[in-house]
Amino acid sequence: MHTNAEIDLCNATVFKDLFDRYYVPVCVFAEQYVPDEGFVADSVQDCFVKLWQKREDFRYLYQVKSFLYTSVRNACLNEIEHRQVVSGYKEMTSTKKEEESFHDHVIEEEMHRIVMEAICKLPPQSRKIIELSLENHSNIEIAEKLSVSKETVHTLKKSAYRKLREYLKGYYYFLFFF
Repeated sequence: MHTNAEIDLCNATVFKDLFDRYYVPVCVFAEQYVPDEGFVADSVQDCFVKLWQKREDFRYLYQVKSFLYTSVRNACLNEIEHRQVVSGYKEMTSTKKEEESFHDHVIEEEMHRIVMEAICKLPPQSRKIIELSLENHSNIEIAEKLSVSKETVHTLKKSAYRKLREYLKGYYYFLFFF
């Protein structure tokens, strides 16, 4: 077909011949912009669908070729822009998450330090009971380790919690949320 030749795109056979002739070259052209075969195949097919939908607007082969190459180029440029936006958003949210994670970690470490300082202010046996309790030991296990009765552990633990609440009363709401 000559570029200036008139064509009848309403004829399905002519359209199929155009598709067979230009599908691969238009795909190769598109891959120069977006090296993603799946995207390219979909985009080129979409361009041919649009061409079919507007087939009555085209009389010459050069118009068809111009439409196909321009349409697929625009689709590729839109995809590149979309991918840049997505990439920028991912990078921004990743950075934000890292910053939030860092701040959360700093707060967590500071609260741990404050609680541990308060525990250190407890009398030695109460401190040991609270430390073992924080290691998930039951009252019975703590009693066996410290060679005291289960009731003594319960009483000292209750007293220690009361003292900790008093030591940490300025941090109570902060501890509650974190």
